[in-house]
Amino acid sequence: MTEHEEYCVSIRESYRIPDYTLEGYTVTLWRWNHLDETWWYAAIRDYLFADYNGNHKKALRQARRDTRKLAGIFDCTNHDTNEEGMWQ
Repeated sequence: MTEHEEYCVSIRESYRIPDYTLEGYTVTLWRWNHLDETWWYAAIRDYLFADYNGNHKKALRQARRDTRKLAGIFDCTNHDTNEEGMWQ
């Protein structure tokens, strides 16, 4: 995390429980908590395949489009589908 950055965005795969079937993606807006020095989620939005007629690529494409917009609005890092950097 850079010194000035308090937000970041990422995309996670969303699974249906209990059989762990992939059902879409979740875009998460994260906020840095200074008290315990970790990321807390501030907002989430689901992109389910059912909304896109079962099209996996279209759901991921829409999720990526929205993470780019959020990163621009909050002037923050877009981790896309790779969150490893934000947890270091």
